[in-house]
Amino acid sequence: MSSTGIILAGGHSSRMGENKALLKIGGKRVIERIADQLSSILPHIIIVANKQEDYRFLGLPLVSDHWKEKGPLAGIHAGLSESGTQNNLIVACDMPFISGELARLLLEQLNQHQASVPEIEGQLHPLFAAYRKDAKDAAERALRENKLRIRQFLQEIDAAILKEDQLNEMGFLYKNAHFFNMNRPEEYQLALKMAEDVSK
Repeated sequence: MSSTGIILAGGHSSRMGENKALLKIGGKRVIERIADQLSSILPHIIIVANKQEDYRFLGLPLVSDHWKEKGPLAGIHAGLSESGTQNNLIVACDMPFISGELARLLLEQLNQHQASVPEIEGQLHPLFAAYRKDAKDAAERALRENKLRIRQFLQEIDAAILKEDQLNEMGFLYKNAHFFNMNRPEEYQLALKMAEDVSK
């Protein structure tokens, strides 16, 4: 079944001090790395960004939040609203080392569930997760009621939470890098070192 990759690039990057999606790792901007990885496994990519001029260089469809200043849930809602496919993978713009293999596993779960979300070492990762388009209605209700916590939204839909042992049983051996996201300058420096180590 055809699927869409939705990259959320709507944050303010206030802790980083500059647009984290546009920082370079290995000669490529982080958002380019993500788009390239998704393009290798998915036929459609959408960027959710309120400052669309920053991302036109990617040549990909752009959409803005319908609900302004409402955080990541508004980005999920905007992406699902724009998507032309039932199955969708949401990815935050600050995750430079995502796994295409994990993306495929998450999308496969949408045959039985409205969403599939990894939980690694007790931490939920709803911004590297798969969502069916029909989860949009619950997102809209939550936004309308100003209930912006994604964990709460996930309780309102049929979400499969996949822990490490379940992912292992599916044949996926995760690395910490797969879920690494960078919010602060020191995390960007760590990402640069991680990229060097991977390329050695």
